[in-house]
Amino acid sequence: MWQWLCSIAAEVVAGSAAWLGKGLSCVCVQSREGDARPSFDLTPVQEALRALWDAAFPREELCGLVSEQWKAMGWQGKDPSTDFRGGGFISLENLLYFGRNFPRSFQDLLLKQDGDRAMWEYPFAVAGVNITFMLIQMLDLEAVKPQTMLGATFLKFLAENESAFDLLYCITFKLMDHQWLTMRASYMDFNAVMKATRRQLETELLQEGIKRLEDLPSYNLLKRY
Repeated sequence: MWQWLCSIAAEVVAGSAAWLGKGLSCVCVQSREGDARPSFDLTPVQEALRALWDAAFPREELCGLVSEQWKAMGWQGKDPSTDFRGGGFISLENLLYFGRNFPRSFQDLLLKQDGDRAMWEYPFAVAGVNITFMLIQMLDLEAVKPQTMLGATFLKFLAENESAFDLLYCITFKLMDHQWLTMRASYMDFNAVMKATRRQLETELLQEGIKRLEDLPSYNLLKRY
């Protein structure tokens, strides 16, 4: 998947950096002004996890990279790296991009602040990993070259915006929560909600007149601040 994205996008973009073309350096391991901790002794994954925690709970100190605290974010256990599975490291990068670029929507979904919520809600972080995996499948990103109209359409967005996958992830996460509320779903309905989300997203991506991801109707669900 990554080789296809890097090689094909490099040809299309004609010189600008392709998505993930530098080993996931786009968000996860970049230092930011005001970062409290030096990260020279941390791996990229560990640094990204600390940054994700700071984005999610800026007023709460993380006791350790393996900690019961991670369950509050919706990871299944004490070590979130064990939950990446099909989404891989990119799922962590997606979550971090979401938290940094759309902090209000990120917090709304993390803390379930919008709408009439169910007694048994979806776990935020694990849902995020599932969304990454769903998008990889939907866009056929593991193919040597795009085999579907959706894959070809996404490639055009990627040519214009090297963060296209991250942005589409944010849109999809917010759309999924919107579908969750519309369907009055509970934990056992998660798969049905994901299927409904995918159908809606496919419809929007193939609409006429969509020149950039910001033109998607569901983009308007996102809030930065």
